[in-house]
Amino acid sequence: MKLTKLMLSAFVAALAMISCNKQDTTPESAPSGNPKSVEIDINNLFMTKSPGALLDEGQIQLNELRIYLTDGKDILNTASNAAGELLSASDYIFKSVSGPVSFHFVDPKVNKVVVLANLTEAQYATITDYASIQALSVNIAEQQNEKALALFDEQPLVAAGQQHVPSASVSHDGLITDLYKAELKLKPAISRFELDGFSVFFYKDGEEKSKYNKITFHQVAFNNYYPAMALMPGTFSGSLVDCGAETPVNAVTYLTGNASAAPAWYFDKFATPVEVTRPASLSENTWVEAEIGNAIYYHAFSTPLGGTVAAENAGYPEFMFQIATEDRSGVTSSTYIYTKSLKDKNGNVITSFEPGVIYRMNFTTTVETDGGEGDVPIKEDDIEQLGRCLDITVSVEDWNIVAVTPEF
Repeated sequence: MKLTKLMLSAFVAALAMISCNKQDTTPESAPSGNPKSVEIDINNLFMTKSPGALLDEGQIQLNELRIYLTDGKDILNTASNAAGELLSASDYIFKSVSGPVSFHFVDPKVNKVVVLANLTEAQYATITDYASIQALSVNIAEQQNEKALALFDEQPLVAAGQQHVPSASVSHDGLITDLYKAELKLKPAISRFELDGFSVFFYKDGEEKSKYNKITFHQVAFNNYYPAMALMPGTFSGSLVDCGAETPVNAVTYLTGNASAAPAWYFDKFATPVEVTRPASLSENTWVEAEIGNAIYYHAFSTPLGGTVAAENAGYPEFMFQIATEDRSGVTSSTYIYTKSLKDKNGNVITSFEPGVIYRMNFTTTVETDGGEGDVPIKEDDIEQLGRCLDITVSVEDWNIVAVTPEF
């Protein structure tokens, strides 16, 4: 999928709906069964989209969020505002949030808050109780647009040791409510894999490993992904999509089989092939870079909570590249190379992929590299390694850019 580049801007929107009239009293023993006042904090920034660079700072656009108060069984959105006026269904829906959101005279059975964002009206319409929230499923093909990623979080209520005392003009007969808080951080269900160019390491003239005049990249595809996921439990559904890229014949079927049709989300054919050309005279080993133009990204569902995926086994994210080579004698041929693992900055294979984390191709800082973030580096002698040969080194930070370094 082509990446239209992004710039950040915070949504600053005043939330004028509900104000909280709090009194800092901490009774020795709060009356049992008091209604609750609930203060919800959602700690995320959001962005707008514009042509430019790779996704930066891990910020994802919010279109709309909905709040659900629940006891783990029923949806109990029966709260009032500080004036004691019963809230309508629309009062639990927000286009943006700039500060804490408060609900008053909340059913005392409520013990947790669920926030869902960027779902479709049809998906929201299925929510009738907590079990239906748990059953919500999203398809990976619909999670490729960073402007419409399904976002979610769930947190328990925490007693704040305070009470809300309504003014005399408020209904509910002056009933005191106990204050509870919940801090949420919206997150997507996906991990993001990005690249924006290629770099080839050409060996100097006369070196035995000096084999090619030019490497041309024609197509790239993403392999090993699950088609759907239940959002809240974070469990995969459907069968793993795996083309069996270990054999060239399967790679040809997977890549060239898509060439005649409009590219699917997991497949990109470059309108203009990306050529990396050897300098005419080369006295030292060197990297030569070529940008794709518009960078490419693929979203895949993150590893289920507490789960792992083993490197080089089914379910491990995999890039596939179709390339053409021209050797030093001018003879051309076509071949395929595939990734095999992602590694952290210490060289350990990553076996769990976090939601909202970006895994970006990058250079290794070994052998005379001078490369750019986002590039996939390939050495001349890697081309003959048919099969999985690309290791990508990453440093993982939640909601931030992750530097990745492929190795062949």
